[in-house]
Amino acid sequence: MKPTPAPGASIAECGMACKTIHKHQQQSGLSDQVFTFFSELFNTNDWPPRWYCGTWSDFHGWLYIASDFLTWAAYFLIPVLLVRMIIKRKDFPFPKIAWLFVAFIVLCGTTHFIDAIIFWWPLYRLSALIRFLTAVVSMVTVYALHKILPSVLQLRSVKELEHEIRERRLVEEKLAASEFLLSEAGHVGRVGGWEFDNISNRFEWSKTAYEILESEAGQIDEMDDTVSLFIEPHREIMKQSLTNAYEQGIGWDLELQMITFKNQKKWVRYYGKPLFDQNGKLIKIRGVLMDIDKYKINELDLSKSVDTMARQNNQLKNFTHILSHNLRNHANNISLLSNFMDETTLDNNNSEIFQKIRTVSGGLNSTLDDLSSILKIRDGYLPSENLSFKEVTKKTLKVLEVALNASDATVDMHFEFDTILFPSVYLESIIMNLMSNGIKYKQTDIPLHVTLKTYLNEDQTKIFEYSDNGIGIDLDLHGEKIFGLYKTFHAHKDAHGVGLFLIKNQIESQGGKIEVISKPNQGTTFKITFNEKN
Repeated sequence: MKPTPAPGASIAECGMACKTIHKHQQQSGLSDQVFTFFSELFNTNDWPPRWYCGTWSDFHGWLYIASDFLTWAAYFLIPVLLVRMIIKRKDFPFPKIAWLFVAFIVLCGTTHFIDAIIFWWPLYRLSALIRFLTAVVSMVTVYALHKILPSVLQLRSVKELEHEIRERRLVEEKLAASEFLLSEAGHVGRVGGWEFDNISNRFEWSKTAYEILESEAGQIDEMDDTVSLFIEPHREIMKQSLTNAYEQGIGWDLELQMITFKNQKKWVRYYGKPLFDQNGKLIKIRGVLMDIDKYKINELDLSKSVDTMARQNNQLKNFTHILSHNLRNHANNISLLSNFMDETTLDNNNSEIFQKIRTVSGGLNSTLDDLSSILKIRDGYLPSENLSFKEVTKKTLKVLEVALNASDATVDMHFEFDTILFPSVYLESIIMNLMSNGIKYKQTDIPLHVTLKTYLNEDQTKIFEYSDNGIGIDLDLHGEKIFGLYKTFHAHKDAHGVGLFLIKNQIESQGGKIEVISKPNQGTTFKITFNEKN
């Protein structure tokens, strides 16, 4: 409630008393004023309560008092919440600034509290001291805030933090997915990782690595534990690899055979890479362990099979050459003996038998010549040369000039490209055999017409094409055996079934291929695809 004024007191008297006290203090020295200030800090005799200074209505006074008390209450509760937040959050940024704000707010609230109680208790000296402390703390807070302002401005906003959290969550999800895929890939591919800490002399193995070793965690702790798993001579190889890693910093990538913890032999690929610190001291060795048992066993079996086939092939090749050589000797002997025979001494019956023997002898020699040519193609190596189709073709046609004229033949040449990398003997043989077959199997009622052309297909591969208008071949009937040895498809006295067989072998020996398109009485086309890269 509003206090009752003292008897006889008036506003004018209150004002005169304040002026008298002020005049007395002005007449004192500064040191006396300071001494008086602190010694009479709680003395209220020099001032009347605020209710007596001025004309205060009840509403006006209590509005002032209530406002000050409510402001003080808020200023008191805010620091309590700040202190609680600072204590709860150990990572609270800029804690010293927060404590300065606590002191500043408490002092500001205290000034309002003193302002309210001055209406009854005129503690003007104490009020001035609290206001001075508030001013000092305020300026210190302003200075400290100015110092940390650049750091505060560098703090990310809530939106930026939310964005970073979203990005980090996406990255974590991708990492989790990648880790899952890597783990599953390692499990399917039987690839495990490992790390050896040289400082603590301890191993870390992935789950798949434990599966490969058929072991459990804790069974392999030291490097010597892994070395002892390998069988000889692989154990010594592993020891030497470790020595090189420690002394020279050289890693290893080896295929070794080991005995697992379940006593099973297994081939593994064991990879290791040493890591050094800035002082050159070995700190870790990291690597990969891969189960290659299935593939290694297949590789070894295949290698054995290849070696066996190579030996058998060499034996067969030697046998073929020996057989060809011996047969040729006998055939030459028979032919030589037949030349010594005087047919005039034979009667008609023996002369007929002798002619058959001579025919068989000639056929045997011809067969041996064909077999010899085939063996040379398959076993020999002929270097490729840069050849001109025009020159090789003209040279071949020159040899066949008489036969071509007799067949009233015309030859058209359309060469989009002229050069080819190919053995000259083979190219001459191919063109010779194709042209000879064209002459041999021409239609009797029309002149022979042959077209020779070269071009590039859609893959820019070189193609040589031969076409004629001869009697053709029934591919439905003979297609599967057209390039077979001694396969003939027409009743011709000079047909031997060797030419196409030789052509196919010559082309395939250089990595190319040959195709045929033909119909009876509609001619034949041979398409040869070269493989210069081979």
